[in-house]
Amino acid sequence: MKGKDSGDVHLKGPSGYCWPARLTKESGNLYLARGWPAFVRDHGIQRGHFLLFRFDGETTLKVKVFSGTACEDKAAFGAKPSRGNGNDPRKPREELVAKVREEDGSGHRAEKVVLQEPGPSTSTFPSFTKKLKAYSVVGRERGKTLVIDSTFAKIHFVKPRMPIVLRWEDKEWPVIVTKSSERYYLRGGWPKFVKESKVQEGDTCKFELVDRFVLRVHVLKCVEEE
Repeated sequence: MKGKDSGDVHLKGPSGYCWPARLTKESGNLYLARGWPAFVRDHGIQRGHFLLFRFDGETTLKVKVFSGTACEDKAAFGAKPSRGNGNDPRKPREELVAKVREEDGSGHRAEKVVLQEPGPSTSTFPSFTKKLKAYSVVGRERGKTLVIDSTFAKIHFVKPRMPIVLRWEDKEWPVIVTKSSERYYLRGGWPKFVKESKVQEGDTCKFELVDRFVLRVHVLKCVEEE
């Protein structure tokens, strides 16, 4: 959201309705303040939910709401503003990821959303490479997982269960990073990524952490020798 420090914005939910809100800047971070509590209440957002924002370059933030299982929250598609409504569809141009923080002030608890701007388009992002094995791409949908680099995960995925997004060729898949017996796995939406990206056993994937919750995927296809 370059060039935008504060002002009125609209939060466009999965239902297509818009909620008015106020964007403010504090200590170098952008916050959603006035209007945010109403959006949270109307969508039933709770701790553990994962929100993905897209900025249209003007005044609208399009919001996707994911549950703790990294699936889109179906209830959010039926949400309506408590007071008034609107509809302002726009083509998204810039993506941001939000996290909810609890702040204490004057003895009261409040929730703010910190909008984190994407990093610069360079090749210096933290990354790891993984050659896909059969268990990651073949078999039952629920059985497919990907073991990821533990050194990388210990640094960047500090929570035992962390929702993130895989991005490949302008498409996105919500997944969950989990930890078990000192190993880290991609679960949740990983089988869907495998199916739709058509990756196969032997392919090599490079994962770049282009934002705190976003892994950009580069796929090098395996070529069989005749």
